[in-house]
Amino acid sequence: MTVNVDFPRLSVLVIDDDPSVRSVTSTMLRRMAIPNVAVAENGDRGLALFRTTVPGFDLIICDWDMPGMNGMELYKQVSTDRPKLPFLMLTGRNDLDSVITARGSGVAGYLVKPFSSEQLKEKISFVMGN
Repeated sequence: MTVNVDFPRLSVLVIDDDPSVRSVTSTMLRRMAIPNVAVAENGDRGLALFRTTVPGFDLIICDWDMPGMNGMELYKQVSTDRPKLPFLMLTGRNDLDSVITARGSGVAGYLVKPFSSEQLKEKISFVMGN
């Protein structure tokens, strides 16, 4: 089920240690008419942006495997502050155990790299509708 999401009103934080993934993802988001896209190169920087950006983000899109604070650790920090904030996990992990771990922790959505713009849009619609 696809939900009508008001993309031009969204504010999204993209966190990934790979500069090309950050660039491609933020470009895809801007092409979806999402005007407010912030990026961070690691979990610590992402958490700092999350905690200092006012009025705050509507969605976080985060890599799982990063040096320092990984995506699951970041999710736990973020969900303590804002339990209902949609969190989309990006990852190269496509094994069932990882999906179960993420969903069991409360992560709203899971997207395996590489992904298309259409797949990203569908996942955003899905997690924003939950």
